[in-house]
Parts: sequence; C-alpha cells; structure tokens
Amino acid sequence: MSTRRNRRITSRRRDYAVLLNAHDSNTSNTREAIAIPNKGKRIRVLRIRAIQEGADGRHLYEVYFGTGSAITTNPGKAVDILDIPNLGEASTRTFLREEGPRGLRDELLSGRWAGTPPTTVHKIMVEYTEES
Repeated sequence: MSTRRNRRITSRRRDYAVLLNAHDSNTSNTREAIAIPNKGKRIRVLRIRAIQEGADGRHLYEVYFGTGSAITTNPGKAVDILDIPNLGEASTRTFLREEGPRGLRDELLSGRWAGTPPTTVHKIMVEYTEES
C-alpha cells in the first residue's frame, strides 16, 4: 500500500516596485526617451498619462518601445496613441501586474508627437515596473 504525502508548495513572487517617471515633453515631432530601464532590465508599462496645462488644441502622442523614428517604424512595438484634448488629459488603460506591454532588455520607451506638435510643454507621466 502506498502513502501519499501532502506537500505545501510555496512560490516566491517577484519584487513589485512601481516606478514613476514624470517627463516634460518636447515641442517637436522628434522622438524622445520617456523611460529608460536600468542595465539588464525590461520595462513593463502600467499606465501612461499626458496632461496639457495650457490651451494648445488637440494633439496625438505616440508611445512605443525602441528607438524608431515613429510608431509606424515597427508597429509590433507600439504601446498606444494618446489623444490629448485641449486643456485636458489622456491616459492608456491601467494594466494589472505582469499584464502590460513589455519591452526587451535595455530597450527604452519612446514617445513623439504625431501630426502638428504642440507649442507648449505637456507633462508625460509613465508608471512602470522593471523586470529582469
């Protein structure tokens, strides 16, 4: 007759530290780095929020991984396009733990204005985690 033992399996969860990078956007159509991971780490996006503090009209802001000149350079690395209303704010959906878009090791998160760039600086806030 065999006996079966009940064993308790304990799993170790990864450390979960949410990072916030508040960034003042540029006022041109050139790409800018909005979040840079530490060496050997990957960025996992939780939420990206853009705020327009001064009246400047409606603008579109592309967010993607890598150093391409636009979101269309590599559509597979796209995160979102934020539609920012005049004197308003826009954000991506909020992703749950381990569910948001994730870049490659040492791959930065980039952003750029699509179409006509704004004449005023916008605040871009990136909430993310770093994974190994």
